[in-house]
Amino acid sequence: MNTARVLPSAWIVVAVATYAQMMIAMSNILLPIIAPKLAESLGVSPVLIGYQVSLTFGVATLATLLAGNAVLRYGAARTTQFSLLCCGIGMALFGVPSLWAIAVGSSFIGVGMGVINSAAAHLLVAYTTPERRNIMFSIKQTGVPVGGVLTGLTAPTIAVRYGFGWSLVMVIVLILILMVFIQRYRELWDQDRGTEKAAKTAPFGGVPMVWQQPDLRWVSMVAMIFSGIQRCVLSFTVVYLVAEGGFSLVQGGVMLSVVQVGGSLSRISWGWLADRLQSSLLVLFIICLITIVSTLGLVFFANTWHPLVVYVLFFILGASTVGWNGVFHAEAARLSPPGMASVVAAGTTFFVFGGVLIGPAAFSMAYGVIGSYSQTFQLVTLSAVISLGFLILAQRASRVRQ
Repeated sequence: MNTARVLPSAWIVVAVATYAQMMIAMSNILLPIIAPKLAESLGVSPVLIGYQVSLTFGVATLATLLAGNAVLRYGAARTTQFSLLCCGIGMALFGVPSLWAIAVGSSFIGVGMGVINSAAAHLLVAYTTPERRNIMFSIKQTGVPVGGVLTGLTAPTIAVRYGFGWSLVMVIVLILILMVFIQRYRELWDQDRGTEKAAKTAPFGGVPMVWQQPDLRWVSMVAMIFSGIQRCVLSFTVVYLVAEGGFSLVQGGVMLSVVQVGGSLSRISWGWLADRLQSSLLVLFIICLITIVSTLGLVFFANTWHPLVVYVLFFILGASTVGWNGVFHAEAARLSPPGMASVVAAGTTFFVFGGVLIGPAAFSMAYGVIGSYSQTFQLVTLSAVISLGFLILAQRASRVRQ
């Protein structure tokens, strides 16, 4: 693969990977956003959306076991198209007035979520240089919060004015556009497909491979904790501020938006810093330390604080607890055996989704015993401290490997 051919394609690869992440995020978050209108049309309680979220992430976690081998066998471009197709089918099924259709649609979207990171990692490793890989992965990961913001801004309005079905159509159309665009580059991007021998070395996906390599194992444990912390912050911040912080629901929503903005803006900054320092682990150390401090700030938060201090706290909270993903995925790609970035990405994504499944449930259980959101957030800080220990183990394992 000559340089003249690769470099012009690098930004196209990053753009496609980012767009694909946006589509996955929009498919994932759309139903919770329009849940009240959808529940009204079906005559059920909106609280059932909790089961839908769990089903989606549960299927996504299982799909990661197949994702890496799928990329090796069929190619990253084709696997990306498959991921998008699954999300499009899921969106279409959401339009069928049936809880069973929604359950099946959620499963399709879960498959799409579980597959996409492996395909993106494979392409980014092939078409970006190691010196710029952190920022490229970080740009790709901005597709998640950007997709969430776009859906939050457009879907409710469309659902109220024209019916929730048209918000589904919006996402389906955007998915089809990207699938058609990818076809133009499919032969080039999938020229290494059909790696049967490599696929056979990774039975049950990339999880065993990740676990058997110490540096990958420990950094994946960090990601599992980080993803659990991220989901807890996004899930319980508003409830905490309203229940114990003296905030109105609107004020709590504004603070959550500040968290999202902090996470979105910081992802590229963290990627740039990691490339500048030539160390993803060092940046993850910095993020972990800031997470410890910012979650402690959340524990001791009082609504008597100056508004500027409050905004800064929640921005930093977002920058640390939401902004880490790109640097982590770049580090996992760096540690991957040659040609196995997609398999490793599938294995590490299994741990990331595991954190999503465990974190909020553990928080809810702990709150049931403790009875205080602020005190329960102390456990979030404690988990960040534990992840600091895993980072130290990852650093030691990396030195031994060198």
